[in-house]
Amino acid sequence: MNITDSQSQALQSNVSGQQIPDVIPNPSNHQNSTLNANGEGTGISKGVQDTIDSWTNNASGGNGTQINGNNASSTLPGLSSHDPSLVNNGNNNLSGGSNGDPLTGGQDTLVGDSNSDQLTQDFNNSSGTSPSPNSAPTPASPSSSTPTANNSGGMYYVSPDGNDSNPGTSDKPWKTVNYAVGENSVVKAGDTIMVQPGTYNEQITLGKSGNSQSGNITLKANGNVTLDDPDSSSGAFGEGVIQSAGKGYWTIDGFNIQNSAWAGIALRDANNMTVQNNHTYNTGSSGIIVMPDHYFQGGDAEVTSKNIKVLNNTVEKSNAKWPGGTGDNSVSDPTGTQESLSIWGVDGFEVANNTVKDGKREGIDIKTGSRNGSVHDNNISGQASLSGTYGGYQGGPALYIEGNRAASFNIDVYKNVVTGNTADGIVVADEVPQQGDVSNVRIHDNVVSGNGKQGMNPGNGIAVTSNVRNVEIFNNTVDNNVQALNIDGSGYVTGGYKPTDIVVRNNKFTNSTYRNGLIEDAGNVTLDGNSFSNKFDKLYEGGTGIDNMKDTNNIKV
Repeated sequence: MNITDSQSQALQSNVSGQQIPDVIPNPSNHQNSTLNANGEGTGISKGVQDTIDSWTNNASGGNGTQINGNNASSTLPGLSSHDPSLVNNGNNNLSGGSNGDPLTGGQDTLVGDSNSDQLTQDFNNSSGTSPSPNSAPTPASPSSSTPTANNSGGMYYVSPDGNDSNPGTSDKPWKTVNYAVGENSVVKAGDTIMVQPGTYNEQITLGKSGNSQSGNITLKANGNVTLDDPDSSSGAFGEGVIQSAGKGYWTIDGFNIQNSAWAGIALRDANNMTVQNNHTYNTGSSGIIVMPDHYFQGGDAEVTSKNIKVLNNTVEKSNAKWPGGTGDNSVSDPTGTQESLSIWGVDGFEVANNTVKDGKREGIDIKTGSRNGSVHDNNISGQASLSGTYGGYQGGPALYIEGNRAASFNIDVYKNVVTGNTADGIVVADEVPQQGDVSNVRIHDNVVSGNGKQGMNPGNGIAVTSNVRNVEIFNNTVDNNVQALNIDGSGYVTGGYKPTDIVVRNNKFTNSTYRNGLIEDAGNVTLDGNSFSNKFDKLYEGGTGIDNMKDTNNIKV
């Protein structure tokens, strides 16, 4: 919350969730407004209809008179010849005659007196994360899963029967999407490119960027638009049907993208981009990937993208060209196939409300230095159809949080449905010790069911492995997996460390086919208030190599 007056003088600063004092005086003006929040007298609360219980103007009173934005018309009689009546015209705006003193309803803007002291509600985190049972987690990403709206700039059009020599108007559209997004078109920050229905056989490379002042450039399908790879047999690592390198402030909205040689959408070294409402199908590698352009040597230098949203997409039949095998890209996979939806080296991300299904390898992978983000309300099924078998590497989590060559941290994973995958459900791990680990991850309110093939792969519902610390797992329903819970650092290698500071609380671990779970070679593990299936003698196997285990209030059901 920022509070400024008409002289640009800072009165008070506030962060989301803190209340504003009832009385907001302006020392330069004797007009003071007393605000009462819903009769509690404690402050103005975000998102709640507030009332003004008293209004004073140089000792002239209107005490006890209420202005309520819910009423069709509420009037405060004139307090003096200088402050006319305030009238609510039904749209939650109270306008004050010559002074123009508006009160905009609920949570937005209050302009108090003739000096225009203003309270402005800033953008705040609306990720919807539930609080941890033992501490309130730090919000991971200042983002919202609401799709990005079109900008208010110019409108340009592309149509299969257009011509790139045209001006790009609705009656004289361009022919190719690639021309419209290219550096030589007239499109600028804040503009929208409307792609008319049809099939476009072209590779589309974003050639310019929007900016923070004028806004994103929006590339939007205006109906049923299919983008087909013009050469689906020869794509290289990092390429996409829609692709960019070093660009920012774009919204990619509503396309059907199919039969790609490598990715459907590949954003390299990207910033401030939203990918929403797209459907990728039968892509050689990832359906959607955000990744480095050329630096892959690890550390923070490999974190090359920032502020990315991937919302409301369907990613189907990804990794179609992956041949299987051990996963050694230098031998069995020369194009370096990645996961169905990959967030690689991104600082600040939101992956929400996507459907990810029927891929050969891992599903959603948050990896290699990705940090300060959230993965929520996704539906993930049918992943690892090849990697989870003997034809692959007998693994491949449906939802994977991994460090690899750079540290990944401050990530919320919640309200996802992870079901019917060939291998594991949700896994937190680090694959490269001493270069990057994983920390401060909160996994909660997910449904994880029916994952794994007993005798073929571990089939973990939720697993935490080596080089991982500070993980909270709570309020999840984990049902009918090969095993429900696995906290195991036995595979850590020289230079790494056991999973440490792991809290598992208030989860339901039921109906596993092999065992409830395994806990061993870990440090500072709290297992509290969970319910386990009573079909097994033990709540969990293992018990060796654990430093400081707290096992309380767990029951069999």
